[in-house]
Amino acid sequence: MFCERYDEFVKALEKRRFIVHSAANAAEAKEIGLSLIGDHSVGFGGSITVTELGLYEALQNNGNAVFWHWRAEDRRKAQVGAAHADWFVCSTNAITRDGRLVNIDGTGNRVAGMFAGPKKVILFIGKNKLVEGGLDEAIARIKREACPPNARRLGLATPCALTGKCVDCASAQRMCKVTSVIEYPPNLLSELHLVLIDENLGY
Repeated sequence: MFCERYDEFVKALEKRRFIVHSAANAAEAKEIGLSLIGDHSVGFGGSITVTELGLYEALQNNGNAVFWHWRAEDRRKAQVGAAHADWFVCSTNAITRDGRLVNIDGTGNRVAGMFAGPKKVILFIGKNKLVEGGLDEAIARIKREACPPNARRLGLATPCALTGKCVDCASAQRMCKVTSVIEYPPNLLSELHLVLIDENLGY
């Protein structure tokens, strides 16, 4: 089941004017995404959660134009296509108790897509991304739970990849370079949907 205070998270997010959907599992979340997107073009940000949904493959099978640098030979071209698509799809690293979306990137293209790319955004969020505290706890969660496995996945030689713990390194391969906090849907968006999923997904 979702955390005991799930309804409080939803109220906090809706108070901030995010459009909230609830899904029992990854399969249900994928169907919500397909229903919202329809036949429109889609850009993807880097996301293990979205990979676990199988949404990219489903959209390809449906004939949608899809752009994802993780699945492209020309990564830069895919990133440009994603920035100009009708929808942008990814996840978020953490949601604070009062409804703020917190993310940390190395390049910044993923967080930029959430507020300065397509006009419509869907973020798929496993229940493991909900934190009981504020910004400090959200950032701590990201550096504890998301950055080390992501660094290992990418084959980086950062301290967190080697030890599993953040030491606020100054490595040239450091992943924690761009931190964003979305407090309300940004002005350039017409829709920002959050699909909260009652499963642990992604980092």
